[in-house]
Amino acid sequence: MLLSHKVFLGVSIWTVASILISLSAGIEVLLTLELIGLLVARELTDGLLGRELKDKIDYFIYAGLFLFAVVVVRRIWLILA
Repeated sequence: MLLSHKVFLGVSIWTVASILISLSAGIEVLLTLELIGLLVARELTDGLLGRELKDKIDYFIYAGLFLFAVVVVRRIWLILA
């Protein structure tokens, strides 16, 4: 099994676990858990993956950071309103 397949499998398992954890908590918790999982996977495989796969993971991390920023801005807006 290739390393990229192992990374994909690990992130998939983390996604299922995140969905199960956040069923009653909401989408904000799911987005946060997914971002944490991607950041941990990227850090643990930093020296092992090729540049192309790192760039693909970084794309998902940037998308997750954008969604996390949207959640934070939404929460701040609700507190101030």
